[in-house]
Amino acid sequence: MNSILLPVDFSDCSEVAMETAFVVAKKTGARIVFLHSLNLPITWSPLPEDFENFYPEVQKQIDEVNNQLAGLVEIAEKRGLSASHVLTFDDSFGDISKALEEKNHDLVVLCPHGRKGMDKLLLGSVTEKIMRVAKIPVLVVKKQEGKPRFKTIVFASGLEEDTRPAFGQLLKFAKAMGSKNLHLVEITTPNNFKPTREIREKMEAFVAPFNFKNLQLHHYNHYNVESGIVEFAHTVKADLIALATHGRSGLSNLFIESIPENLVKYSAFPVLSIRV
Repeated sequence: MNSILLPVDFSDCSEVAMETAFVVAKKTGARIVFLHSLNLPITWSPLPEDFENFYPEVQKQIDEVNNQLAGLVEIAEKRGLSASHVLTFDDSFGDISKALEEKNHDLVVLCPHGRKGMDKLLLGSVTEKIMRVAKIPVLVVKKQEGKPRFKTIVFASGLEEDTRPAFGQLLKFAKAMGSKNLHLVEITTPNNFKPTREIREKMEAFVAPFNFKNLQLHHYNHYNVESGIVEFAHTVKADLIALATHGRSGLSNLFIESIPENLVKYSAFPVLSIRV
């Protein structure tokens, strides 16, 4: 992993995302790029330099935000990390989309409860859009007690062949983070019932190409997929739920499009969404 994109709005929730990004960066050697999108009353970026002097209050606001971003970079560097910052003046979703397209990032870390400048990015439908359009993994974190940890990870899957590369990416992440337990779980509901033996054989075939010391396979029954994932995650005391997504098409055949978004909205678990 080379680069982590970290949108910030200087809220408490941004601090949670930052601490998580720091943990991942420390383990992987990745650099952190802080991104802030500043809402201005005028279109700033295309303005000629001479015209910028006509808006001293705007310039003052920009300087203040740049100083805040520089402060975050300094904090990261004091932790022994490499970091930089980017200040943009577009709409927040557009900014992060451009950053994902133009820069060589390997992970996005978000916290969905910002309360300042980027709240539209970090709340509701925009976070969902990012999870759908990002071609790199998106890690959505919540406020939590203690240092972020990834000792126990749940990968919820419908076991489709095209999600196998996402599982491979998760294994690399788990190994880099020093994870001790990895649980692959298939949630069976009344609408997608399959015999236990059939599911077990499919799971064993799914993981056959991979090697992870403490990988456990589970077949879990519930009335719906989201509740089954969350209940199972509580059962194994998971630190993270990971899923494979198909971008705008949602998850694989078993998982409808709303599942990763619902997990982010209604569960307390961090969610790692990996595009296939």
